[in-house]
Amino acid sequence: MLNCNGVIVSSLKLVEEDLIHSLLTAFSIQESIRLKKNNIFFLEEHYFRVIATLRRYRFGIPMNYTISFFEKEIQKLIEACKNISENNHLNLHFFLCKGKTQFVISFSTIEPFKFINTSYSIDIYKEAFVASGDLSNLSPTNRGIRAMSKRYAEENGFEDVLLLNEKKNIVESLVGTLYLLQGNQILTPGLESGCQDFTYRSAFNKWLNKKQTIYSLIENDVNPFELQKSEEVMILSLEKGFQCVSNYRKTTYPQRKTQDIFNAFSINFF
Repeated sequence: MLNCNGVIVSSLKLVEEDLIHSLLTAFSIQESIRLKKNNIFFLEEHYFRVIATLRRYRFGIPMNYTISFFEKEIQKLIEACKNISENNHLNLHFFLCKGKTQFVISFSTIEPFKFINTSYSIDIYKEAFVASGDLSNLSPTNRGIRAMSKRYAEENGFEDVLLLNEKKNIVESLVGTLYLLQGNQILTPGLESGCQDFTYRSAFNKWLNKKQTIYSLIENDVNPFELQKSEEVMILSLEKGFQCVSNYRKTTYPQRKTQDIFNAFSINFF
């Protein structure tokens, strides 16, 4: 089932031809939201991220695009679907059709938000660079580089790769935000590096700064050499949850502290 501009349809065949053409060919903006039963996680944060992105890319923002409007449209889609699973990945897709901003809402089953401690090897992708600066904080900006780097990871047997900016500093992982544990410090690339300003990144960083006192969060430039100096490495993403990194080249990482960090964070939100 899909919600196309407020109309529930069971197939795109029921949608007008111009809208389908724009959906398939026009530049689009997407936002992914985690949904558990009827609970929409971080809806307000997702909403403001969507509005900021639409404004930055000069999409017209209709007056009815309020947070309560989208909450109702999401609930409308949920109610129209039968046998909905407990954990879902909700996708808001925005695009221009006939000069007006249109949207499609869909969802698919997703794994529960969890701690993943499996073999997970990473490398650094050096064939193209993300531009540092706030334009790269928006997810649509570097889709091409992410597609190329994903193929690089697949061809070379890596589960993931890290992107660099033009200053040769780490930006992020393909699947989420990178965190390096060094003693009582947690290092993560700052927004000025060009990393995506994910909702879960913001929520986790805010929690680290205000809700616990064991670790000190440092948002700054992260040189690739920091990977070899780190005790543990983890990646936070909406889809996966907390993914521990097992090795980077010849460096291997134990997972002694990240489980406790995940437990403390997830209790507060999930």
